[in-house]
Amino acid sequence: MKLYYMPGACSLAAHIVLAWLGRPYILEKADTRSQEFLKINYLSSVPVLFTEDMGALYQNSAILRYLARLPEGEHLGPGPDPVLQYQCDNWLSFFNADLYRAFAPHFCAKKYTTDPSQKAIDAIKAAVPANVAPLLQHMDNHLASRDYYLEDQRTIVDACAFVYCLWATLVLPSGLTPYPNVARHFAQMNADSVVQQVLAVEGLEAVSA
Repeated sequence: MKLYYMPGACSLAAHIVLAWLGRPYILEKADTRSQEFLKINYLSSVPVLFTEDMGALYQNSAILRYLARLPEGEHLGPGPDPVLQYQCDNWLSFFNADLYRAFAPHFCAKKYTTDPSQKAIDAIKAAVPANVAPLLQHMDNHLASRDYYLEDQRTIVDACAFVYCLWATLVLPSGLTPYPNVARHFAQMNADSVVQQVLAVEGLEAVSA
């Protein structure tokens, strides 16, 4: 398998899960604006995962679910229980839709305005913390009585959550401090030796909550 990624982007979740699987894979840093990459994914986004059996796979949630359906990844998925399957899909949708949408203006503010002035850009970025706050609080409430998002086991959902929590530590003025349960989960993931290796490969430093 071959994963196209950008450091610290949504593709970090798939990178972590691939490393957890322990099977060989190839990494390629994507230049999402290049003509070469647009031939691979005209939507100009990562992750893209090339597989021998299905060719190119797109969309973060779908790729994570695919990896969890592989024999090596079954322990990272929700299993056959329809309730856990729903919870898995619910959280992946929450992260990759609601939380992503709340964070996105910080990273690509120019897409959200026709006013190119720095004042307009700053105003868009300034709104991000307030939009993210209730979503992080929802996560914090969920983790109040558990260590992981699904039952008592580490899954693809935890890898996905880690990415957005990493963004929170970099973007929000108070980081994850107002959300102690989210901060605890983030620290637990951050201490994982495989996660540390993945961060190093992507040129990212381990960040405290």
